[in-house]
This record gives sequence, C-alpha cells and structure tokens, in this order.
Amino acid sequence: MTATTPVTGPISRIDPTTAYTRPPAAPGLLRLDCNEGVLPPQDLLRVLATADPELLRRYPDVSPLEAKLAARVGVAAERVIVTAGADEGIDRACRAFLEPGRTILVPEPSFDMFDCCAGLVGGELVRVPWPDDAFPIEGFLDRLDGRTAVVVVVSPNNPTGSVATLAEVRRLAAAASNALLILDHVYVEYADEDLTPALLDLPNVVVLRTLSKAWGLAGCRIGYAVASPYVISVLRAAGGPYTVAAPSVALALAQLARGAGALQDHVARVREERRLLSERLAARGYAPRRSQANFVLVECGAHASSISAGLAARGVLVRDFRGRPGLETALRITLPGDVADFQRLCGALERTLDAEGGEGP
Repeated sequence: MTATTPVTGPISRIDPTTAYTRPPAAPGLLRLDCNEGVLPPQDLLRVLATADPELLRRYPDVSPLEAKLAARVGVAAERVIVTAGADEGIDRACRAFLEPGRTILVPEPSFDMFDCCAGLVGGELVRVPWPDDAFPIEGFLDRLDGRTAVVVVVSPNNPTGSVATLAEVRRLAAAASNALLILDHVYVEYADEDLTPALLDLPNVVVLRTLSKAWGLAGCRIGYAVASPYVISVLRAAGGPYTVAAPSVALALAQLARGAGALQDHVARVREERRLLSERLAARGYAPRRSQANFVLVECGAHASSISAGLAARGVLVRDFRGRPGLETALRITLPGDVADFQRLCGALERTLDAEGGEGP
C-alpha cells in the first residue's frame, strides 16, 4: 500500500514515504543485506521453553541484564541502560539533548537513523563528509559552534566500515564539552580496538552497543548505552519504562552466559571472510573499502545495479543504495560468518562478475 496525503483528517509533518521497510525475501535466499550476525545455537530457544509463565504475565525487568552488561564493561549498573536495539538509544539521546534551533553533527555517509531521530525532534542536521578511511576530525571541529547539541561518531561506520581513533574521539569530545558525543560502537566486536573503556571518564560521551550483530540477537532487539550516571538517568526519562520484552531479556542473558568463546570464533571467521572477499573483489578490478565491520562496501560504478540484480537472481541479497547521493554506485555485502554461506556468496559473485563481461567499474 502506498501512503498518500489524505483529503480530510489529520495531517502530520512527517512524510510517510520515508518509513523504512525491510525488503521482502523468499525462503532459501542468502540475506547479506542487513548486517545481521552469527546464527545462535538451537538450544538457546530452550530458555523460552522452560521459562516460568510469569515471564509473560509481568512487565519486564531489565535490571539483571543491565547488571550483566555493566560488569562486562567494568562500570556500575547505574551507568548502563538497556534499549530496544541501539536505534532506541539514538532516539532517546536525540529526544533528550536535541531540540529546534540546535544542531547535530553527523558523518556522511553514515547510519540513517540519526537523520530520522534528529528530524523527529526538530534538530538541524549538519553533515560532515567522511569520504576516505581517515576520520574527518578537522571537518567536525570546524563545524562546532554554540548551537551544537549532539555530535555523532559511528565507528566502525555504517556503511563504510571505517573507524575513528581514540585520540580523535577524545579530542572531539573535549572540543564539544557542552554537547553530547554519541559513539555508535555497534560493530566494535569486529574492529581492531574497543574504545569504550578509554572513554568512560568523559562526562559528555555515551557509547551505544548492541547484541544484534556479533551476538546474533537482532530479532531480540537488545541494545545498550554506557555513559555517566547523569546521562543514563536522562536517557531513562526520555522514553518508556518497558520497551524491551521479557523473553528478549531472558535470551540475551542466556546468550551472554555462553561466554566469549563462540563470539571470538565468529569474529575470527568474519575477519577472514572480510580479507578474502576484499582480495577477490580487488583481483577483479573493483575497489572495496577497508572495513573493520562485518561487511564490505565496494564501489561498482555503472555495474552496481546489474551486479545487485545478478546476485539476487542467484539467491544472494546485498544492499544497494539507489537514490542515496554519494553511494548510488556502491554495494554493501554482509559477511555471513559461515564457511558454506561464504562459498555460496563467492560462487554467486564470480558468476555474476563473469556475466558483466569485464574487469571492474
């Protein structure tokens, strides 16, 4: 159904055509378009099969999960809030610290939920181009002024996989001391360095993390934010009290209890696939970006649409960016983290590139 402006009735300032809709997919397709992580073990579902029905009758209590996550990070529980995915953390932060007449600095390109959440509260977006691997620290510093309320660093960045260094984030936080600096760190498990511990002393930094990626729980919608007690208290007040379902909390606790062994194996596998896919693309004349996430962004030039379509015809879905300025000719390929699925991706990619009848864009 296509939304149109009604002839009568209420009219919203929100354009309904901007709503995100996940593309449909038929069974059997290899979905490498949404950056989802590892497949959890089947026995994780036994947590729900053996759960007390009170889990469903009562409003959820996230405090055990917040305590567990806080212990993993090394902070007091009052410095962690569990959210419905990192998306809700972004939404709460924008509602709490951004307002009409104030600005939010965001890298370009980057995760588009920042655009959405900032627009909903009437904040003004200031885009800082991030075209290369190096984080544009000077570009951010140049755009800071008295109206800056929120500064965003996405590292590893989505959709490029590029990262900011600790020195750059700390320098930016110091320069924007009266603004909230959001470090979107949802892909950090795949990166070379976790900046979280080295930022815990900064009162204006909030780090967003998730269990949707490397922990494989995107369907549970478990994100969390780490910040000062004051910032966390403000974020709690900026949303509803029961946004994360109790079954999701139970599954998250069970997945965390499995320990880091499975996580480390998955990350190692993804890093190897990242290297192999980048080498394969470069050997065919394409230009993959250096990535520290669980995906590779590759510039495909005029071949982008036909490569995406060719992969889909062979049962593999990747993310294209048609209509998005600066990314129209790029494709983002999630790394499956599985030997058989990676072989399936590589086979489909080789046949598709062969059908393109040439080397590179």
